[in-house]
Amino acid sequence: MFRFEKEQKVWDFNGTKIGGQPGEYPTVLGASIFYNKHEVVLDDHTGKIDKPVAEALWNRCQELSDLTGIPHFIQIIAEFPEAFESYFNWFDSIDNKTAFLMDSSVPTSLAHACKYVTEVGLADRAIYNSINGSIPPENIEAIAQSDVSAAIVLAFNPADPSVVGREKVLTEGGVAGQTMGMLEIAEKCGITRPILDTAATPLGLGSGGSYREILACKAIHGYPTGGAYHNMTVSWTWLKRWKGTKKNPSALAAGYEGKDALLKQMTHHYLGGMEGIKQAAWSAPDIGCNMIASTLGADLIMYGPIENVEAMITAQAYTDITVLEATRMLGIDVCAETHPIFKLI
Repeated sequence: MFRFEKEQKVWDFNGTKIGGQPGEYPTVLGASIFYNKHEVVLDDHTGKIDKPVAEALWNRCQELSDLTGIPHFIQIIAEFPEAFESYFNWFDSIDNKTAFLMDSSVPTSLAHACKYVTEVGLADRAIYNSINGSIPPENIEAIAQSDVSAAIVLAFNPADPSVVGREKVLTEGGVAGQTMGMLEIAEKCGITRPILDTAATPLGLGSGGSYREILACKAIHGYPTGGAYHNMTVSWTWLKRWKGTKKNPSALAAGYEGKDALLKQMTHHYLGGMEGIKQAAWSAPDIGCNMIASTLGADLIMYGPIENVEAMITAQAYTDITVLEATRMLGIDVCAETHPIFKLI
């Protein structure tokens, strides 16, 4: 384990602090909700959702955060402006404190989100995701004209996934025709609380650079740093064969219809066990990729679907305790009032 010579910035989101030296503050987790084909979304255009189920999912995150000392942000995903408005209103109605990431693949929807959170007084909790090489001028202007002061700043360089290439994107630009680096754009937008994202890239396409960039971001810039490292496993073609689902009927089990009942029962039991094995084979690296990032100093882990909270938060609590025990030997100690080491040891 290690400590950084560079002074490490800490941002405060209504009491949830992110950043600092490894071990000083617990890692913040980001749970994605309303993602593509999420079952709680009833209409992705209007933002109509199954509110009781969505609230139960978020309450579970909060319960486990209270239990473990690992805090949460929520990552709200939408493709349509009206949906963003609905999601923001819903979240504020059940939680008027926690910060939320605004995430979309549609720039115009993100621009609208900046305007809307400013109008309704939620901008201090909003985190724009993300300032990257493809951000259009309209979105730069939308952020600048809003009260949004926090953003994910992405170190993604498709031409050069090395640390040098990623740092060039942050400080020099040159990606997708951008003349400014991402940090300069963020400053121009009025972002005073940048969170650097090391841009998780697929295995074989620079994934190692995603991890090394954590060290570079913390050592060079001193800003809170993290990423969505689960995207490495999502994009791992070989691993997809292990991603089982119990929603798909089994052809093998169907082949025993009308035959010996015991044999049929044994077949279902076997197939059910195989589903569990497949799911474990998938989920282990899906969680483990984030633990690697945490041991390298990541402050924010965006772990994907909110349903994965149990596995992720217990693994994160373990990692945070280990990191703190190690960095205490380097003269670093916990600064947070709540931390897994106080809750679980």
